[in-house]
Amino acid sequence: MNQFRCYSKKSITVFFISVICLSAVAEYLICRYQYMWAYPVLMWMPAVSAMIASAVAVKESGEPFTLKKLFSNVGFHTCKIRYVLAGILLPLLYLLVPYMIYWKMYPENFAYSGVPLLLVLKDCLPVGIIGIFTGLLTATGEEIGWRGFLVPALREKVGVRKALLITGLFWCLWHFPLLIWGGYTEGLPLLYSLLAFALCIFPVGVICGLLALQSGSVWPCAFLHAAHNNYDRAVFGLITKGSDKMYYVSETGIFTIVCVWIIAIIMFIRFRKKETQK
Repeated sequence: MNQFRCYSKKSITVFFISVICLSAVAEYLICRYQYMWAYPVLMWMPAVSAMIASAVAVKESGEPFTLKKLFSNVGFHTCKIRYVLAGILLPLLYLLVPYMIYWKMYPENFAYSGVPLLLVLKDCLPVGIIGIFTGLLTATGEEIGWRGFLVPALREKVGVRKALLITGLFWCLWHFPLLIWGGYTEGLPLLYSLLAFALCIFPVGVICGLLALQSGSVWPCAFLHAAHNNYDRAVFGLITKGSDKMYYVSETGIFTIVCVWIIAIIMFIRFRKKETQK
């Protein structure tokens, strides 16, 4: 899967500097002026940074520059369909289960109270499918940077564990200005929203990183990211009310945190076992 990939310490440094500087501009426009158009711009800043870093990596390798190498370094590879399906189904699992528990606890906060789950899912299916493909327009921008370039680049330099740790933590911190000044989790105490968001999103990043390493491609991660956003905001979030729901479900809920950590740990253990068997 790494046939055409080449990285250098300089390219990783260039990525971090580029993504911090470029993202800061977009996040300032969002936090200071509430420009909604800056959100998709922000989500493509990791991709822009990754392409810059990839160009540096190719040049540092001393090999002839080709577009194939440029795009290869950011995860533009085909992969087996099962990895894409995993990207679509995994967020359905770690988001739907917590919502189902919440609906059971507070049936009055569920728009489909008393309706069989299969009918609910059937009703939500069109929005769920269409939303994933529209969500790819922005989610792909982030994933090209985080999991297309950064995870495999760091893995080459510091190993799998540190690569997943560094990428996950940086991804969390990248969101923090939006939580602090952008109203991303409006209505929650700031300290709680920061801690809960990080505890939820970090294992999501681990899952995405493992999918990228297993598939050798950025596409499963892009589908997971798009599916995650769509299921949470455009599907389950819209049919759920309750002033306290953010403490239980979505990206700051305790049920989601527990569920996604279980999946991330299982995936990591399986990945390490396969690595040791090679």
